[in-house]
Amino acid sequence: MESIKELEKYLEDEYYSFAEIAIGKHQQAVEGLVIEKNGNVYDFCASERGRKTVIRSFSKEQDLVEYALKVLSAKKWYKAHLVAWVWSESEIHQAEQELFNNDIGFERNDIPNYSQGRTAYRIFVFGRDVAKLTEFKKKYYRK
Repeated sequence: MESIKELEKYLEDEYYSFAEIAIGKHQQAVEGLVIEKNGNVYDFCASERGRKTVIRSFSKEQDLVEYALKVLSAKKWYKAHLVAWVWSESEIHQAEQELFNNDIGFERNDIPNYSQGRTAYRIFVFGRDVAKLTEFKKKYYRK
């Protein structure tokens, strides 16, 4: 893989989440990583609260791509997709059971006292499994 465009296609094919990755046509990430060409250099940046900080610059696009892939591959959360957001413990247990029955790996990540003392119950899946969960998300994603 030699170009940012090829890296972007790879990330799409492997179901990376673009919630925290800005690359190519995927520019909706307000905070997270930014992979871009900037003049004659290729930058790997972090963006927080609208402020972009260059972590590393490269003179060769392929070097940026190799570095970015190493960073992205090392952290499973770059492949995390939020598939369940409910307000009751019984519903989140039901959702967990469905995922378990369908042999889909997941991680639960609740937010206590999210809204007016209520807990937000959340489930994330990683990578390709999100493609199997269109109906599941309709059922359990109620923000």
